[in-house]
Amino acid sequence: MTMNVPMVPADRVHFCAGGFPPRPRGNPSGVDRDQESSSGGRISKHVGWWIAALAGLAGIAGLIFAILTWDRFTVDDWVKVANAACDDLHGQVVKEFREAESSLVVLVDGGYQPVDYQTAATAWDALAATERQLTSGLGKIETPDSHEKEIAVLLEAMNDVSDQDEALAGELRKEVVRRDSQIAVDIAEKRREYVDQTNARLTKLKVKHCLAGE
Repeated sequence: MTMNVPMVPADRVHFCAGGFPPRPRGNPSGVDRDQESSSGGRISKHVGWWIAALAGLAGIAGLIFAILTWDRFTVDDWVKVANAACDDLHGQVVKEFREAESSLVVLVDGGYQPVDYQTAATAWDALAATERQLTSGLGKIETPDSHEKEIAVLLEAMNDVSDQDEALAGELRKEVVRRDSQIAVDIAEKRREYVDQTNARLTKLKVKHCLAGE
């Protein structure tokens, strides 16, 4: 009897015999090399895009930080404007201070006459008014954030000086104060103290010619 033996495909002979199957021909991964190249290019592009995006974000963050921390009006700018304001009024302050001082000499030498009291009071009032004008002018200048507190303390000290001058004018108008009166001594001592404090702060900020008696 004739038996029909089925034919085994050639590529399965070794497997059936217990050997390893033959190495497949062509690309073992089954992926076309052009496709691999294309995929690699796309990955490179994505990585490059993210790097560029992160670099851009870093640049924006740096710009925002610079804007937030940028002191637009510096202390040097403030000093320039302050010096100009002081120069405008310093001559007047010096003149009025000398007149106020002289009025006290006239008052004492004249034996404390009513007219001399009023003249002296007017002189010290005029000086206080000019000092307040100067302080107000400095207060209107834009204040740099880096020296905000320091400048505020300076303006307060300048106001203290004009307050003492105004206080002395008020006492003179009463026509009772004498050179050795305690109120006159106290006002003079306080004024000297405030002037010293003010000039020390002006010097620290490099501002010149703001008060008489510098």
